[in-house]
Amino acid sequence: MDFDARTGTGLRQRTVESIGYRIIDSTYPPGHRFANQEDLSAELGVSRTVVREALGLLRDKGLIESRPKAGTVVADHRSWNLLDPDVLRWSIAARSAPTTLSHVAEVRLVIEPQAARLAARRRSDEAAAELRAQYDAMAASVSDFNRYIEADLAFHDAVFRAAANPVLAQMAETIRVALEGSRRVTVQVPGGPATTIEHHARVARAIQDRDEAEAARAMTELIEVSTSHLLRLLQPLDGDGSPAGATDPDPDR
Repeated sequence: MDFDARTGTGLRQRTVESIGYRIIDSTYPPGHRFANQEDLSAELGVSRTVVREALGLLRDKGLIESRPKAGTVVADHRSWNLLDPDVLRWSIAARSAPTTLSHVAEVRLVIEPQAARLAARRRSDEAAAELRAQYDAMAASVSDFNRYIEADLAFHDAVFRAAANPVLAQMAETIRVALEGSRRVTVQVPGGPATTIEHHARVARAIQDRDEAEAARAMTELIEVSTSHLLRLLQPLDGDGSPAGATDPDPDR
């Protein structure tokens, strides 16, 4: 699974990406000390100011902490903010992908069926039309992986918006990161998009018909089918224990 470093956001964000990924993949394990920021800035080819700002952002994500007499160190896994989209994305890209995606699938089963139920209860005519449009875009692109993934993500975003719950809406970004990571694997299943498209149709129809129970049931079955495809594909691992195809964001180190 490829690590997709964000570009165009400046040296600070790229430094956050580099250090954050190295923490997640245990290059910098819990307890690792960032004792000399000058060495780190030389290693990454950025100024100490950029390193200091990046470490501050990573502290906000729970990945590092300050300890008496130890200084800045990598925090224990239990302190990591796994709902932070960056932390989740790095976890998916690193060797923990099968476990991370499995855990996220469990969370999706708790959240998304209820979002679909609320969408069926509260959807406006405009929200129902948007959901149908995103489904139509999916159906028209089953043979184009990239277009299909974008339409699929937009479909799930539309469900969250139709639920008209601002707390759920804020959770949608985390779900989107996990969904994109899993979709880039499951589209490799022969006939995978065609298998799940009918489940998406059921979700859209149920929300259109304001059938709350069917909307929740259809979303549950959609997630279960997708997760089954995902975990089956992630079983083969590379020799180092990472998912086949996982890559490092900084191949030169």
